[in-house]
Amino acid sequence: MKKTTVSVVALTLLAWVHSSSAALVITEVMSSSAHAGGTNNGDWFELTNTGPLALNITGWSWDDNSNTAGSATFGGYTSFAAGQSVIFSEETVGAEAAWITDWGITGVTVVNLGNGAFQGLGAGGDAVNIYNASNVLVASVTFGSATTGFSFEWDTLGNSLGLSAIGQKGAFQAAENGQTAGAGPGVDVGSPGVAVPEPAAAMLLASAGMMLWVLRRKRTLA
Repeated sequence: MKKTTVSVVALTLLAWVHSSSAALVITEVMSSSAHAGGTNNGDWFELTNTGPLALNITGWSWDDNSNTAGSATFGGYTSFAAGQSVIFSEETVGAEAAWITDWGITGVTVVNLGNGAFQGLGAGGDAVNIYNASNVLVASVTFGSATTGFSFEWDTLGNSLGLSAIGQKGAFQAAENGQTAGAGPGVDVGSPGVAVPEPAAAMLLASAGMMLWVLRRKRTLA
């Protein structure tokens, strides 16, 4: 009976964590890259599906602080897996693999929208607004003047975490500067592909994980 109770409590906590958050959250924005040219020089933002189910964004759109639904699309990208983070960049369409390599990351989905299709984000302050297929605002962040080369971060509940810092909340320095010839070390700092859970969820996940570990341990020793 105790084993069953612990398991149910742990799974209930995990389910509550997922259901307590909005499904799609803006978790990072780079509005002023420090890289001069190259494949990772442009603006970008990260969206994270915090829900327990896949999310279809067919017909969705986004805008900057002009707050106009339909202003920009997601370049044909339509589906987020549960927990997935996706980067949308203004870099050249088709150069996604290079963007990923320049940042030195793996297993991250990047969608380059191209300079002409990306709403440029102002280094002096701007916003990112996400609209569903009915043109209803479902996610939004605003940010002030950027510190060149550092992204703005938010947790999965939408709470501002300020500027990224190396070694904090998953942030790191890009591996390369994105130059196609004579590429040098990266300068930009961010955490693309890493979404930071809100404190309450992180604590509950840790508690649930500990409960599950204790249950498995008891079964092993039995």
